[in-house]
Amino acid sequence: MLSVVKYFAALMCVVYLFLGMALIWGPEEIFNVHSKYALPMGSILIAYGFFRGYRVYQKYFTKS
Repeated sequence: MLSVVKYFAALMCVVYLFLGMALIWGPEEIFNVHSKYALPMGSILIAYGFFRGYRVYQKYFTKS
């Protein structure tokens, strides 16, 4: 069971990263977010993806 949680958490990190990139570089019509807000929101999603990835790596992929 822990293996499923570990890989799901890692997958969610990648999802946040790609969602942030899509929000920044994708067309405005996909998410219906004004371009003025797309850059800050996308940057926050990318930063959160990296933060979450770091936490997942520390928790599940390092030997303590």
